[in-house]
Amino acid sequence: MLCEGNTMHDMNLEKNRSKIQTAYKVSPFTKGTCPEPEDAVKRFENKYTPIPAEYHWLLLNFGGCYLAEPWIFTLKELEEAYPIFQEAYEDYMSEYDHGPTFPIGGLGDGSIVFIDLESGRVRGYNCDYADLEEIAENFSSLLLGLVEQALERGNLCKEL
Repeated sequence: MLCEGNTMHDMNLEKNRSKIQTAYKVSPFTKGTCPEPEDAVKRFENKYTPIPAEYHWLLLNFGGCYLAEPWIFTLKELEEAYPIFQEAYEDYMSEYDHGPTFPIGGLGDGSIVFIDLESGRVRGYNCDYADLEEIAENFSSLLLGLVEQALERGNLCKEL
């Protein structure tokens, strides 16, 4: 399972730390977003389950992510969403073909975004269509894609 430390992707995120920091600085949506305390992350993991490694890295280094959709939960949002996700998983998503999952965020329409812990793929459960959609190959590519979008928007705003 990916939650036990997929260090290749952690290193990819760490390698791109300065780019991620720049995106957080240029985006008006990340004002006030800050890293989560390690003891709070551990409390969540002790209460529920380990957080997938890349998401764990993001929480400890930056907090949640609001650069573009899908947004990625802060720890407080995750604490609120995790029990609800577990219920929704049992009620709605159990009929779909995927392995164990972990919620990481959402879309503006109320759709749940999660990591398939066996494949590493980031997927969304579209509540309007009762369907699963592929969002990204993995958490790292999702986050770096959001970073690129924020940097492009930041550059466009400078040009105006």
